[in-house]
Amino acid sequence: MAANSHTTRKTTPRTARTPRDLAPEVREQDDDVTAAEAQELEATGRHITVDLCGEPVRVVPAGAWPVSAQRKVREGDLDGFMAAVLHEDDYDLYVELDPVLDEFNQFVTDAQELSGEPQGKSRGPAGSSRRTRRR
Repeated sequence: MAANSHTTRKTTPRTARTPRDLAPEVREQDDDVTAAEAQELEATGRHITVDLCGEPVRVVPAGAWPVSAQRKVREGDLDGFMAAVLHEDDYDLYVELDPVLDEFNQFVTDAQELSGEPQGKSRGPAGSSRRTRRR
């Protein structure tokens, strides 16, 4: 068998990147910033602010959540998921708040909506609205 591009291809290992590596830098918010300026700062920052148990926490936008973090949720490792997606300074607050499952679910939903990245299964293509006749 002759060698071709499929059999001789060399791969280089890819270094693992955290959501923090993928997102742009965070800028601290000033107290005299207007609401519009705050939204602009948040839009250009690497984290969005979402309420968890009534407290604001910074989280990586849902589109930048790594597959490994989503796997942790499916496996029931909620602490591991939060460690992967929360700003490192807000993880201790999460532990202190100790949210119940409903509060955790609301947090994830809010983060997805604010990110504009709904997670989950797509409904797939819609069926035809036109009826066809059998021959």
